[in-house]
Amino acid sequence: MSNQKNRLCIGQNSLKKALNPARLALSVFLFGGVITPSYATINCAGFLPSSYFERIKNNPPFMGKLVEQANGRQQLTDLNGNVVIDNLHNAYILMDKYVLAQKNGKYGVVNAAGKIIVPFKYDDIQTEPDIYTSFIVSVGSSEGNTKQGIINRHGDWVYPLADVGIQHAHYDADYDQDYFLVTNNFATNDKGLTGLLDDRGYWAVMPQYEIINPLNPCTGQPLYLQVGLQNKTALIDQNNKVIIPFSANQHIESFNNNVSPLLFLRSRLSDGFASSNAIVMSEDIQENIVSAQIINANGNAVLASEAPIRKLLYHQLYTYKQAEKFGLINDRGDVILKPEFDGYRDDADTVWLEKNGKMFGLNTLIKSD
Repeated sequence: MSNQKNRLCIGQNSLKKALNPARLALSVFLFGGVITPSYATINCAGFLPSSYFERIKNNPPFMGKLVEQANGRQQLTDLNGNVVIDNLHNAYILMDKYVLAQKNGKYGVVNAAGKIIVPFKYDDIQTEPDIYTSFIVSVGSSEGNTKQGIINRHGDWVYPLADVGIQHAHYDADYDQDYFLVTNNFATNDKGLTGLLDDRGYWAVMPQYEIINPLNPCTGQPLYLQVGLQNKTALIDQNNKVIIPFSANQHIESFNNNVSPLLFLRSRLSDGFASSNAIVMSEDIQENIVSAQIINANGNAVLASEAPIRKLLYHQLYTYKQAEKFGLINDRGDVILKPEFDGYRDDADTVWLEKNGKMFGLNTLIKSD
């Protein structure tokens, strides 16, 4: 398929909902005024680069106040006490920019001046902690179906309400831009196909994959994604460029989001491992891993292992195996100990390596940080 971004057609055919609640990590859903985990989605909190917080720390303070009323409702007033909007409940000020609240039982979003960003007509609003640049809105029906759409910070539609599953996928702090996973299902018995949509309404990746798993969201780097199709997986970037080609029995995850250069862990799995399970972490499927590689962002192998590459519990070091011997690498893929050990034992704070029948403490072999 073409890698060129395509503008979302507002008059498109209605899509069928195909949300996979086990796909990603954590979401923030505002329901009944309480921030609670709900549909699985990416949470950028803890991953945003320091440059993002440096940019927003000088933002002007919220030019309004939420005032509690005797009847339990709330009013939004300006700093002089003038009522901007009343009859609110479960109201929250978000990032000194917006108020998310309920009014007459429906959710909406306004700014400090009372300008409506998201009309008070939605059953749920999903947004992203520390960012709040876009809002995933939901409307239920008496038949039990839920339509979802995306409204940006200016109150404009990014994606119209439709029978789709929408999840936040990535925030690009350099360009102040959100990305979303949108999953459709054109036929009842077909699997939904997922694409990557930006907050301007353009497809970065057209809906063509059964699985899309963002590997390094919100880290201030280009986004990479593990994708799955017809029981095979691949690694692509946010422009749909293939980094690691499609293959069966293959698991891919980021290896070192917090250091540079970015590396990926590619694990070869035993036969029969379904690509639908490929979004789990490799540490949870160790018994299914036959061999592994460290791959750079160009798709080139940095290091190969005849066994799973495992992280030591209390150390930023990983074991690998070559020629039936174990060695250690760090999170940059650098060899710390060459593969010359017959085995190892990880007792958390103490690691032992075996060579010629003798056990050596890790602290006697390398200098601790």
